[in-house]
Amino acid sequence: TTTTTTTTTKSTTTTTTTTTGSPIPKKTVPGEQCDICTDYPRKCVFDFKLEMLKSDADGRRADGRIRSVLAYNGQIPGPPIVICEGDELLVNFKNNITGNMTNVDGSSNVTTLHFHGIREKTRPWSDGVPFVSQCPITPEGQDHPKNRNPFPFPYGFNTDVDGAPAGTYWYHSHVGAQRTNGAYGALIIKEKGTYAIVEENIIDDPANTLVLQEWYESSTNQVPVSLLVNGNGRIGELINTGDDEQITAHLKGKGACFNLTENKHFHPDNFTTNYTEFHVKPGYQYRFRVIGAISQNLPLRLSIENHTFTAIAMDSRNIQPVTNLTDLWLAAGERYDILVNTTEEYDQSGMAYKIKVIGYTDQPDNHCPLCTIAWLKYPKQYIDYTYVTDSACTGFHLPSPLRTLNPVPNKYTAWKNRIKYPHWKYPSTIGGIFIADLREPKSKSKSTITNLANTQYIEFDGNITFNGLRMSYPPVPFLLQDPADATNRCGSECNGPPPFTKCTTKNPATCTANKYCNCQHVVKEPWASVNVPWVEIVLVNNNKVAAAHPIHQHGGWYWVVGEGQFEIDINSTYIKHLDQNCTAKKNCLPRNFDNPPPKDTIQVPPGGYAIIRTKLDNAGTWIFHCHINYHVTIGMAMVLQVGESNLKHQDWCTGPLERNVECETPPPPPGGGPTTINWYLNMENAERCVAPGTTVTFSWEKKDHNVNILLNEKDYEHCIVKNTTKSSGDYFWTAPKELDGTVPETYYFACGRGGGYHCMAGMKAKIHVRTACT
Repeated sequence: TTTTTTTTTKSTTTTTTTTTGSPIPKKTVPGEQCDICTDYPRKCVFDFKLEMLKSDADGRRADGRIRSVLAYNGQIPGPPIVICEGDELLVNFKNNITGNMTNVDGSSNVTTLHFHGIREKTRPWSDGVPFVSQCPITPEGQDHPKNRNPFPFPYGFNTDVDGAPAGTYWYHSHVGAQRTNGAYGALIIKEKGTYAIVEENIIDDPANTLVLQEWYESSTNQVPVSLLVNGNGRIGELINTGDDEQITAHLKGKGACFNLTENKHFHPDNFTTNYTEFHVKPGYQYRFRVIGAISQNLPLRLSIENHTFTAIAMDSRNIQPVTNLTDLWLAAGERYDILVNTTEEYDQSGMAYKIKVIGYTDQPDNHCPLCTIAWLKYPKQYIDYTYVTDSACTGFHLPSPLRTLNPVPNKYTAWKNRIKYPHWKYPSTIGGIFIADLREPKSKSKSTITNLANTQYIEFDGNITFNGLRMSYPPVPFLLQDPADATNRCGSECNGPPPFTKCTTKNPATCTANKYCNCQHVVKEPWASVNVPWVEIVLVNNNKVAAAHPIHQHGGWYWVVGEGQFEIDINSTYIKHLDQNCTAKKNCLPRNFDNPPPKDTIQVPPGGYAIIRTKLDNAGTWIFHCHINYHVTIGMAMVLQVGESNLKHQDWCTGPLERNVECETPPPPPGGGPTTINWYLNMENAERCVAPGTTVTFSWEKKDHNVNILLNEKDYEHCIVKNTTKSSGDYFWTAPKELDGTVPETYYFACGRGGGYHCMAGMKAKIHVRTACT
C-alpha cells in the first residue's frame, strides 16, 4: 500500500512510504527554492491566491489595454511551478475573487485549480474539477457555514507515486471561462539528469518556456484581439471587432473573420508592454517548452527565424526525436518540448531573431490571422522595441518547403499526403507529420496494450456533444458519492475482467432520439492493479467543417493507436461498419501497437477519427472533454469512471473531502450559471429554475439586443414580441418574493430585435420559480 503524509507548514519534514515500504524523508521547503534539483527529495510548498484585478500593473499588462482579469498572485501567467523528479508538490490555494467578475459563460466567482497532465494516482480528490472531484471553492473561505472544502485547499501530488514523470505540464482554473481571463500558468518537473537522447551541450532551463494564449477584448466580449507569449503582447493600429454572429461562429469552432477598426489604444511612442525575450549563446542546444494555454478554437503555429528545431516530447512524454522541423502547431491544452541548435554564424550587429506565433480565426480557410512574437537574442544583437505586428501579419508566411509537426488536421489533402512513419526519420523529407505517425522511444509490450477490456465509440455532432449527450453535473461530486447516484446518469457501464467485460448502455427516460439529452454522461470501467486491461475509445468527428476538437483526458495519458480521415460524410455507424467488417469482426480499422505515442490531448480530424487506449489502473472519476473552452462549458464532456466508490478493492481516495454532501454552489446548467443567462444570437433556448426573490441577469455586451417579457407560452413558442428597440446589457429580472397562488410560477422571455428573428434564432428563455428546484 502507498501512503503519503500531508502537512501545510513550511518547516517540517514529511515521510512518504513507497510501494515497497521504504520511507523517503522529504524536507519541506518554499516552492521557489525547488527550481534547482538536489540529491534529496523535497516537499515544495507554494501559496497561491486567485484574484480579480485590472491589467494595469507589471506582470499582468497582457496586450497593453486595461481590462478585468483573473490572476494567480497578481501575475499572468501565474507564477511558474518548477520542481524536480522525486519531489512532492503542495499548493495552499485560496479563492480571493471579489467584486463581480462576469465571465462570458455566466460562471460565478467560485473556482478550482487543475494540474493539467498529472495523473493524481493516489489523490483523485486533487484533480480540481468542480462537481467531478470536488465542490468548487467559494470566495468566502473557511468561515462560510456551508463551506465544503479545507481552507486553504491543499492541491498537490507526489512525483514518486502519483504518475508525474519529468516533463512539461501546466495548471489552470477548471471553472467556466476563468482560464480565458488569465487563470493559468506553467508547471515543470525537471529531470535530475540531462535529456537522455542528447549527449552534450544542452541547456535545459525552465525559464525557456513559452506559454501561448489568445487574448480577448474583455471578459464578456469574446472577440480575439491579440496573442500573448508568457502574458506579453501588443496590438497595432487596427484591432478586431465583431458582432454576435461572428463571435458565435468563433466559439462554436466554425471560424469567423472579424472586422478591423482603428485601435484607440495604439500609441507607438508609448507602449506599456514589450514582447518576451529569450537570450541564447551560439553553439548550444536549448530546450524550449511550448504550452498551448489556448482557450477557444484557435490553434497556433510556432516558427523561429533562420532556425529549425527538433521535437523531443509532447504532452509531458518523450517521443522519438523529430528533427529539422520548420514549424509546429499547438491546439488548446497541447505541449511540446523542442531543441533549438544555436548557430555560430549569426549577424552580430543585426536584430534579434523573431519567434513567430500565428493563428487564424477562420480555420480552415486561414485568411484572417492573429500573430505575435518573442525575441531570440544572441550576444551583441539588438531588439527593436518599436516593433509591433501588423493586422496582416506581414512576414509570417513561411516559404516552402515546410516540415511541419502536428498540422491542424482539417484538410484531407494534407492528411493524404502526410509523411508517414518511418519516412519522417529522414530530415530532408518534406511535409506534415501527424500524431499517429509518431512513436514513443521505449518499447511497450504489445501484449500489454492489446489486453483490451472493451471499445467505446464516441461521436461528435453539430450540437457539440458526445453521442448526443450534453453533460450535466450532480450536486454531490461524482468522486464523493458513496454509493453512486445513478438517477440522471447516461452512458455505458462495463463490468467484469477482459475478455469477459460486458457493457450496457443506460440513458434516462427523458432522452429522446431527435434531441440531445442533458444528463450525467459516465463511462464506467473496472479497475485493476495486475494484468491491467485497457479501454479503447474511437473518437468520431463526423462533421467535415467542424473544429478539429482537441480532446483531453484527465487521470493519465492515452496511447494513440489509430487515426484516419475521409473525403465523404461519415458517422459512428459508418466507422463501426469499417471497424467490424472483417474476418475477426473487430479492430478492422488500422491500429499500431508498435510504440504508439502517448498523449493527453489530441485534435480529432473533421470527417475522421482517432483511436486511443487508456490503462485502467487509476481509480477515480476523470473528466474527458473537448478543451475548447466554450465547448466544455456547454457540455461536450463525459466522465471516465474507473472503479467503484463502495466496492472492496475498487475504491478510491477522497482525502480530506467529505462524501455524500451537496456542494454549497449548485452545478451550472450548460450555457450559464443558475442566475445568469448569456444572451446571444444562435444560443440554445435557456431554461432556469430559481427560488422566489432571485434576480436573474440577462448578459450581453453590445447595443444589439433587448429582453421582452412575454404574456404566455404561445407567444414564447411563436416569438410574438412587441419591443424591437435595441439596448445595452445587462438586463435584470427579479422573481416574485412569494408564491401565494396569485402569481405565475413560469415566466417567458425573448429578444425582440428583428421583429422576432433573434427570438427564432434561439434568444428566448423560460424561468420557473419554485421553492425547491430539483
